[in-house]
Amino acid sequence: MLILKPGISYHKGKHAWFLSTKNTSYVIGVDIDTGLVLNLYWGSRLVTFTDIDLDNKLAPERSSQDPAITSASEEFPVFGGLRYGPDLLRIQFESNGTRELDLIYKDGTTLGDDNDDVEKTELVITLEDKVHTGCRVRLKYKLDIDNDLIIRSASVLADGEETLILTKAHTAAWYIPPPATSCQRELISLAGAWAAETQVQTHSLEPGTSHVLQSTRGIPSAQAYPYFAVKDQVSDGEHNDCEVHFGSLGWSGNWAIELHTDIQGKVAITGGMNDRDFEHRLNNTAFELPEFVAGFTVEGLSGARKCLTNHIRDHKDKSLVKNPKCVAPVLYNGWEAYDFRVTFDNQKQMAQKAAHLGAELFVLDDGWFHKRNSDKAGLGDWFADKVKFPNGLKPLADYVHGLGMLFGLWFEPEMVNPDSDLYREHPDWVYHYPDRTRHLERNQLVLNITKQQVQDYLLERIVSTVKSVGIDYIKWDMNRPISEAGSQFGKAVWTEHVHAFNYLISEVKKATGLIRIETCCSGGGRADLSILKKTESCWPSDNTRPDARISIQYGASLIMPGNSMSCWVTDSPNDDPYTNIPIAYRFHVSFMGALGIGSNLNGLSDTELEEYRGWISLYKELRDVLQMGDLDWLVVPTSKPSAYTAVTQTVKDNAAVVLAFRQSSPFWLPLCPIRLRGLAVCALYDVRIWNRDPKQPVFTGIMSGSALMNKGLDLPYLTSKAYSSAVVHLVQKAS
Repeated sequence: MLILKPGISYHKGKHAWFLSTKNTSYVIGVDIDTGLVLNLYWGSRLVTFTDIDLDNKLAPERSSQDPAITSASEEFPVFGGLRYGPDLLRIQFESNGTRELDLIYKDGTTLGDDNDDVEKTELVITLEDKVHTGCRVRLKYKLDIDNDLIIRSASVLADGEETLILTKAHTAAWYIPPPATSCQRELISLAGAWAAETQVQTHSLEPGTSHVLQSTRGIPSAQAYPYFAVKDQVSDGEHNDCEVHFGSLGWSGNWAIELHTDIQGKVAITGGMNDRDFEHRLNNTAFELPEFVAGFTVEGLSGARKCLTNHIRDHKDKSLVKNPKCVAPVLYNGWEAYDFRVTFDNQKQMAQKAAHLGAELFVLDDGWFHKRNSDKAGLGDWFADKVKFPNGLKPLADYVHGLGMLFGLWFEPEMVNPDSDLYREHPDWVYHYPDRTRHLERNQLVLNITKQQVQDYLLERIVSTVKSVGIDYIKWDMNRPISEAGSQFGKAVWTEHVHAFNYLISEVKKATGLIRIETCCSGGGRADLSILKKTESCWPSDNTRPDARISIQYGASLIMPGNSMSCWVTDSPNDDPYTNIPIAYRFHVSFMGALGIGSNLNGLSDTELEEYRGWISLYKELRDVLQMGDLDWLVVPTSKPSAYTAVTQTVKDNAAVVLAFRQSSPFWLPLCPIRLRGLAVCALYDVRIWNRDPKQPVFTGIMSGSALMNKGLDLPYLTSKAYSSAVVHLVQKAS
């Protein structure tokens, strides 16, 4: 009997493919009679071809009101025939006006070496319309074996002379069968707003209901994140199983993910480009659909987090990211100190202070360019302001480099202020309709970056500035959604803007020796899987309040790797005299990812500056674990007064770092020991704990893995004071 290996195995007799990762299997079969391609299984790893019943047939119809094709688990359901459920593709054939498709299986090919000992990790299945044979769809599957993920994409092909009019084009459909046990099935999504991104939401998936997650703003948006997780939590107390099916879209524009639960509890999930104001005309060409990545785990949201974050870290675009496994430098950004009032002198002074603290990257934010004294003017004129920087930016960059730091610069390439030389010269370079108001947000309009002239201008300005100044890092911002999207592309503009954005990112990187780029969109408004793979870091939110950031970072951690998630220590909330958050607490929250400093260093005392220096030094010691390890939330964020606010544990190799927080303690009640996870039971660990002083641990000792996981770790330092926290470092002793 053949034992299935990781990779893609084809069962010729049953016309089925088994896609096997380390811990999961996904099975696809072809119904030879109808030509339909069906999903047969998605779950824990299968061992042999006979582990499931390979009956690649439509189920019998229940009634004339329940067509079999509607309830079938089609890999690529389309609009047409007796399908009344979710669909992925809608096409009108221009030749005769037909608005329905009838796609059937044409062929399937696994890609890779013919050697049986070599894993095959790619599969391509081609579907063809029965009548309009020039219309084909190519389904693409790739496996991330180690991270238990299936990466799906697709191409719509117009091979003949006939024109196809696309009005909807989603990437993939996924199916979760009705739960086998009496469990509560829940949808986990990420919703939010500006300064309140990635808030974890829980929705009941009741039979006969639908949920739509989406953005129509031209960007992924802060309001919703292209992510889903369907959680089966056994609630009878007999088992601790928590199965999760989860996934995320890699698309930096309008998107939608739909979840439909039928009356029996089966869940169908579809997703891709949003079809609002969507149309593409294809003639003798191909239309590529974005990646939709999904996986299955029995280890709950913690397992799903590990799979997705490691996938992004392991599968960065190597043509754009120089060193995907590199830890992020400690950053300083002086926006909160000077906002638009930056000058050569005050930035030079701030750089000296930042270097003394231990910063490794100094970023000059908004305000450096021509006549940029507020957010009302200057965007688009990417020339150093001669009043603020009389000799340009190079003297500052040279000074920063002389201090041993990298130099970064803020851009917002897709935007323009009406009060700018660029707009006065080229008012036609923005998205607009001749008979509609050009609506301003943050006093700015959106450049039509699908125009070649606009792309050429932006590339010349950014690349020449990077090269002439000596810039090592770009913070790429976008501070408003797209509106009045009139362009030469018609309704295709929403897709073409994303392609143009990706082109600009790619060309800037390739022309500058793969410069580091941080993606930012008024915070986390453009942080999808696609841009995370193309860039080194991401700004999750403009909100840097530590109490808010715990919640934001909890949601963001479901997809952002630690070395990509920018976490800053700032003075926020500096407009609230009644909230006094200790420096230690601010740093401990920011230890969760790539540490940055945004405080006004001019307002800190010598004692406070020395504390900053101490925490930065400690962070560097722990950085490899915090940025490159597997993050687990031992306690998810809560507002209960007599509990931990949150506790995280990050593990890498034989070391771990625990971050524990207590936001309030109105009753002075002690906290129970916190049980750690994933340690070696019989191993001994060197344990150090810091509370308020980065230079002086409050505890140093040796504990067994068994004690740490079963009895738990006592943290009495979090008992009596609000905003108390602790950092714990564990290293396994050599046996």
